[in-house]
Amino acid sequence: MSTLRRHLLPIFAALITLAVGIALGAGRLQQAEGSHDSGSLKAANQKLRDQIAASRDAHIFDGAWSGALAPRLLRDRLTGAQVTIVALPGISTTSVDDTVQAIQDAGGSTALVVTVDADVLDSAKKTYVGSVADSSLAGASDVVAPPADDVYPRFGAVLARAYVGMGDNTRYDSTAVKIDSELQGAKLVELDKDPLRRGSLVVVLASGAHGADEVTVAANLIASELVAAFARAGDAVIVTTPPTGRDTGGVLAAIADNGDFARMRVSTANAGTSPSGLVTTVYGLATALAGRPGDYGVVDGKPVLPPGVGVAAD
Repeated sequence: MSTLRRHLLPIFAALITLAVGIALGAGRLQQAEGSHDSGSLKAANQKLRDQIAASRDAHIFDGAWSGALAPRLLRDRLTGAQVTIVALPGISTTSVDDTVQAIQDAGGSTALVVTVDADVLDSAKKTYVGSVADSSLAGASDVVAPPADDVYPRFGAVLARAYVGMGDNTRYDSTAVKIDSELQGAKLVELDKDPLRRGSLVVVLASGAHGADEVTVAANLIASELVAAFARAGDAVIVTTPPTGRDTGGVLAAIADNGDFARMRVSTANAGTSPSGLVTTVYGLATALAGRPGDYGVVDGKPVLPPGVGVAAD
């Protein structure tokens, strides 16, 4: 094992599991607050603050290392690939820009960035979303769409036909132009540019929203339906979220609960869009394209790195 690899793998594992350590620290803080001994409480709180500060400083330093090493790790991982980035509600422009750069560093190119409006994931707007899907399908005879009462799979099929291709069939044709006009006219999506091609690979950037409330659960179920549509229309997909995306009620939990994804080329990663997170995203997308999709980041409390990271570091 090379010196670089010996240093790199612990850095990536540490970055991915940092959120877990902070969460554990918070739990200890809550326990200390239940004590009636003010001296012990102050000491415990100071110790936790020191630990969090140390973790923060280590995170900053490790982040600098991973940022410096990421371009080398990414090199040639997506050579020649055309990628569509789908930014779901709650994703910052910085995360999108960093993802575009990571794809470029990996030898690929971003065909287009599709920013999805919050109304799409709002179940209260279901009727409107369904009507836009119906109007988009009018005259689009080559689109195989679910029945009208399956609103979100139907909308997902429309979205995928406009912005995702498969193999060499990625031309931005008249059907894609027509659907895009409907979707943008309805203000349900925005594009970063006038596209020439559709990506055959898809990176879905989703938020870490999670929980048991009906609004969040519904939004993440809707998001999972869109991901399924992208997987059917393209060659491979990865869904990238912050660490909490895999928590109960999160979009990655919704994907895990849907058995249909077991037959799709869909990887997931809850390592965010830091340099190490984007390396995870690119490698996870590559493994999905190779027919070996996986779940990466923190899974069941343990760090899971995508295959090939260690080999690339040698």
